[in-house]
Amino acid sequence: MVKIQGINHITIRVSNIESSKTFYMNILGAKIVHKGNTDVYLDAGGVWLCLIEIKDAKPMDKNQVGVDHFAFTVSEEHFPKAVQLLREQNVEITRGPIQRGGGNTVSFNDLDGNEIEFFTGSLQERMKNWKQAMEVS
Repeated sequence: MVKIQGINHITIRVSNIESSKTFYMNILGAKIVHKGNTDVYLDAGGVWLCLIEIKDAKPMDKNQVGVDHFAFTVSEEHFPKAVQLLREQNVEITRGPIQRGGGNTVSFNDLDGNEIEFFTGSLQERMKNWKQAMEVS
């Protein structure tokens, strides 16, 4: 067994490196660490994101096996500001904002349809919330 220490980085395939870089910088506050010809490395709140440009990329079918979405922790205090920013930037919100799983959540798509979530809860809160829901049903 390998002892995992955490997530090292997330690599996201995008159709246009420049517009995607701008999106992640504007929405997540990501900072450029490195920029190559077809890739850019960003730091988003301590999470390392690598955007790789794929020319003539086709969107993934939602019924395909693969990553469904990824979520970033946002404080309860900052959550309303995060939702407001999404709306001001005309970002497509796919779910929420709602309270779910022990916290507030809002899901949205990046420019290529990759789903991202802002979530205020913790794993412990989510499991406690779901355990209570299972006891009721």
